[in-house]
Amino acid sequence: MYALNKTSFEVICKFAYTLYREFEMDLENALEEAKLAICYFFNNKFDEARSLMQPYAHSSMYHSMGHAVFIFLEAILTFEQRHIAEAGDELKKCLNVCQRYKRKNTITQSIGKKFKRTNYTQISDLEAHAELCYAEALLLRALLTFIEDETLTSLIRGGMKIRHCYNSYKECAQILTRRQWESNVSKVHFESGVRMGVGAFNLMISLLPSGVIKVLQFIGFSGNKTAGLADLNTGYRLSGLRQVLCAMTLLGYHLIVCYVLSHQGGDLELCHNILEEQLLLYPQGVWFLFFKGRLEFMKGNLDEAQYWYKKSWKSQNVWTQFHHLSFWELLWVNCLKLDWREAKLYASYLVEHS
Repeated sequence: MYALNKTSFEVICKFAYTLYREFEMDLENALEEAKLAICYFFNNKFDEARSLMQPYAHSSMYHSMGHAVFIFLEAILTFEQRHIAEAGDELKKCLNVCQRYKRKNTITQSIGKKFKRTNYTQISDLEAHAELCYAEALLLRALLTFIEDETLTSLIRGGMKIRHCYNSYKECAQILTRRQWESNVSKVHFESGVRMGVGAFNLMISLLPSGVIKVLQFIGFSGNKTAGLADLNTGYRLSGLRQVLCAMTLLGYHLIVCYVLSHQGGDLELCHNILEEQLLLYPQGVWFLFFKGRLEFMKGNLDEAQYWYKKSWKSQNVWTQFHHLSFWELLWVNCLKLDWREAKLYASYLVEHS
């Protein structure tokens, strides 16, 4: 055996590190690991999910997206400037990773795109998923722009990013139907993301005042509530990566938005069916326990609502900001039960910690 001197050893280490940095996980494995990370996350195993995403965040679009989402959630929950800045940096890195895999157009192709239809058959599965992840990262970056500071400039910048994001989702909708997919599994994961994105956009815009909707339609947005709910229901029925996000959006709409912004109640039977399925998959998931409490609350079952809200509150202690949602609901449940002592207790928790 030959002994290595210090210089040779350092060269070998640098070479090995370069190979590691340049290694790019393939799409199939990236989707599997992303699915596992989602399973960890919604079962409150936040550290395990983060650890799974971090190693390939520099080279895999799904790992980069997952890692950026964790930093983004931390920024949203804490509203601390350093976390907001860190989230902005991570999302920029994520956009760069996605850009690396997106289909590259020559100048001639870019000009030609204005006058003739894109040939979607030339786009690979990898390039299609890069377009979708790019749209998702762009949406998070736009939302972050709104909370960085509350100036008119930030509002305009955020609006431009959202329009860019919406156009990317529309492009993804075209890709979904106009190309032959190399893998059906890849197509299902992609379709769940398209249904989630386009459906959520349609639903959110439809909730805005009619005057605002007309302005948004003039600049290219659409706001069809029926189409939005149909897309989200389709996305939920698919076993794709974003299925759980479609479920969350439907639950949020039917259990919260309908009762706050509408004159009619939500579809409680649909919510019951969704929660029955999701709680089998994520029995300790803080979000689904919370929505179960909300469902019972909307049914008028105050004792049941209190039970599930408390279960949601006590299911995890990593992100204590989630507790405040349960405290708020428990405050009103106890007001309706005329249990003023308990109501005062939860009000004091919110005053002290939120």
